[in-house]
Amino acid sequence: MRMQSILTLTDFSSQAEHGLDRAAALAAAHGAQLRILYACETPPLQLSDPVARLEQRARQLARRHGVVVSTIAGTGRLLEDCLTEAARADLLVAHGRMYRAGSVLPWRQLLGQLLRRSPCPVLVVQRPWLGAYARVLVSVDFCAASRPLVRYAGDLEAGAALELFHAIDTHDEARLRSAEASIAAVQAYRREVQQYAQQQLYRLSDVFDARRNRVGTLIGRGDAVRHLTVQQERMGADLVVLGQERRSWLMEMVRGSVPRKLLAGGLQSDLLVVPHDYLTTASQAARPAREAGQLPA
Repeated sequence: MRMQSILTLTDFSSQAEHGLDRAAALAAAHGAQLRILYACETPPLQLSDPVARLEQRARQLARRHGVVVSTIAGTGRLLEDCLTEAARADLLVAHGRMYRAGSVLPWRQLLGQLLRRSPCPVLVVQRPWLGAYARVLVSVDFCAASRPLVRYAGDLEAGAALELFHAIDTHDEARLRSAEASIAAVQAYRREVQQYAQQQLYRLSDVFDARRNRVGTLIGRGDAVRHLTVQQERMGADLVVLGQERRSWLMEMVRGSVPRKLLAGGLQSDLLVVPHDYLTTASQAARPAREAGQLPA
């Protein structure tokens, strides 16, 4: 993964400061440029000159982290500004304060729309920056984007221990039971699905040959959101990583959104949401370089 530009959003709240520090630290680790956009849905009355404050904060971050930092005032069209600038970035860093459960329709909130529409991955920072991520929990569903998702998560913080997690969908098993299948048939199906999940996780864990001993695997059954929350707390993960398909706001309203449910459920770690189409595009772009020996396989 080559990260050249990171976009971060701030409204100068304490939660936004966590996002700024995390974004600056990632920019320093990857040798990327950091760009800061003033993004406040309800501008504070006491802030008379947000542009001057933005430039001051940029200078502070540049000195503290040793990175190149530039500022973006925006046009006042908040969502359009965010999406336009995200199209020029490799990572968008937002902050947890941007999600407000119960205040407005979640898929109409700025963060909800960015999670659904951003052309690049979105990192939602909820914790103060205390150093590099040490433990990362990656949720995989074995689709075509799973392998590049694992690689992306590993490359984001090279020194972190990775735990790959898959939640087995139990709907087919429930249909077997409703069709009055025998207990033996249900148990055989369960063993087959479990074995398949273990094989797939093992193959995904082989993405990093040099760090294989730092890639673990976990399997759950049923609701992915509940299991991810439990596993994050159990392993003390600093970051949870998800891949996500593009959906319309109507589909999100009907089927819900795993990132939104995690945020609403009080996830205690940071959350990274990576669009599937971003992963497949990046993987295809990297393939010629790997074949030419310029990137590791």
